Amino acid sequence: MAEQVAKIKKKQWYQILAPSQFGDTVLGETLAYEPKAMLGKTLTHSLMNLTNDMKKQNINIQFKIESVEGDKAKTGIIGYQIITSSVRRFVRRNSEKMDLSFACETADNVFLRVKPLIITKASIKSSVAAKVRLQAVNFLNRAIKKMKYDEVIGDVISHKMQSSLREVLNKIYPLKVCEIRYIGIEERKDTHAAKEEAGQEAKEEVKEEAKKEAKEEVQEEAQEEINKESSEEDKKI
Repeated sequence: MAEQVAKIKKKQWYQILAPSQFGDTVLGETLAYEPKAMLGKTLTHSLMNLTNDMKKQNINIQFKIESVEGDKAKTGIIGYQIITSSVRRFVRRNSEKMDLSFACETADNVFLRVKPLIITKASIKSSVAAKVRLQAVNFLNRAIKKMKYDEVIGDVISHKMQSSLREVLNKIYPLKVCEIRYIGIEERKDTHAAKEEAGQEAKEEVKEEAKKEAKEEVQEEAQEEINKESSEEDKKI
């Protein structure tokens, strides 16, 4: 009986720390029997609490415990996301909302899912929307492939990447909103398949916009024909 009691381990408190990017801020504490039991666990914190910036209250950062040293659990950033209620508030009448999603890979081979959110200042033609979508995906793909994951997530958190994207897209059409709604590490797929997906998703977006544009052109031509016939009828009267 004494041997069994001796084998019973007590739970220990461990502090969970944010990465050095946030000054090793304490994210919380947890009880565990073994340090290894915490590895891989995830938690989410508001970026406002991490930066003391009220403007960041609509953004959440997701962390994963990657190692334990002594009584401290160290984390890495695995995701950045704007909360859904804030996304809804961005949308207004007489504007074009473009909610994209594509996969890409960083320079240090981290596989990511990226979801930009673009809203124009007014309604636009399908052909213009298609150019904006394609340019957004191409720009982010090129930028991310040249950077390591830590650099990518750092530029997104500081809003540097979003500002650079807005500068490029404003040359096509003025934007009201240019954000990255979500970016996060995703389970790796077959390398070839991943590259195919990254390009294919952008192509599909353009195809859909092209179909929409063609349909609108047919409708416009039909309306012009009706207006022409009406005008001729009026002249006869």
